[in-house]
Order: sequence, then structure tokens, then C-alpha cells
Amino acid sequence: MNSKSSVTKYNKLELGCGQRPTPGYLHQDITSQSGVKLDFNCQIWEIPLEENSLSEVIALALMEHLCFADFTKALIHIQKLLVSRGEFLFDLPDIKKWSEYLYNITHEMPEKSPFSKKHVYATFWGWQRWPGDEHKCAWLKEDLFQHMKETGFSEILEVDAQLFIARGIFRDRFENPDNAHLYIKAIK
Repeated sequence: MNSKSSVTKYNKLELGCGQRPTPGYLHQDITSQSGVKLDFNCQIWEIPLEENSLSEVIALALMEHLCFADFTKALIHIQKLLVSRGEFLFDLPDIKKWSEYLYNITHEMPEKSPFSKKHVYATFWGWQRWPGDEHKCAWLKEDLFQHMKETGFSEILEVDAQLFIARGIFRDRFENPDNAHLYIKAIK
């Protein structure tokens, strides 16, 4: 983990960058990846940056990997790190839509689900390919928005994947509307 003074090159941070760090951002993850230089190898709420020092924080396919208490700790810390009107951009599975897929599969209507049972289960509980690849929380949009307001964000908007594509970030799910995710832009 780097000290506050040694990390000054960017005012944008990517959380949980994994094997695909986005250029132009500082990078955080709790797991080191071969060939990826992390600026912060720690939990989100342990990132040692000054308050009001970041204009943007992004997190793709990450927040659902946190338990509810850690999700809240992460939101509180992210909100503190952002400058006034700074943005937190992230996505997570749209659990309402995935619940419909699960209902169809478990009620002998698999043809109404655009994904296999394995894929639907993995969206609920993670693919579990390595330690940390489990999903530990899920949110209905209304509950998520309310919780984010309670943790200090002034404005929460549902956006689309174009927000990430415009930043040079691409994931396969961006092109498939059936791969239902909530894309969120939260403003401090």
C-alpha cells in the first residue's frame, strides 16, 4: 500500500481493477494480479487518500462482492474521498430482473430466461472461481438509492453502460440488455 504523498498522478480511482486496470486511474484491489501494478492493495475503506481528493471513482462488477456492512463502509469512504460534485460510477446486477429469470427456471419455464440455470445462479452467488468471487449482497434499485442518500450522496442516477464505454471501458454485458445490471452515477 502506498502512502498518501506517493500517489499524486491521478485524481480518479478504480476499485477492484482485477486483471483489467483502466488507464488514467489509480488502481485498488484486495488481490494482487500478475502484471498489474496496484496503487492500493487494501480494503476500500482503508485507502489512504485525503478527503476531497478524487473527482471520480469507478467500480465494475465489484460492489456485489461486499457484504452489506462492508458495502456501507465502502460508500462512506468513497463519499469522503470525492470532491464536491465528484462522481462514483458503478454497476451491479439488477436483482429484480435476475429474480424473474430465477423464477422462470425454478417454475419449469426455462425458455423465458435468456440465460442458463448456471449463469442465473452465478449472478446471485458469484461464479466462485477463486476466493472473493462470491456475491454477498444484492439491492433493489429503490433500496440502493435510499441507502446511498443516507450515506451522504446528494444525487443518484440510473444511467446506462455508455457512461463506461465513453471512458474506454468495455465488458461483454454492456452489449446485452438481458444481462441486466444497474448502472449507477452517484454524485457527492
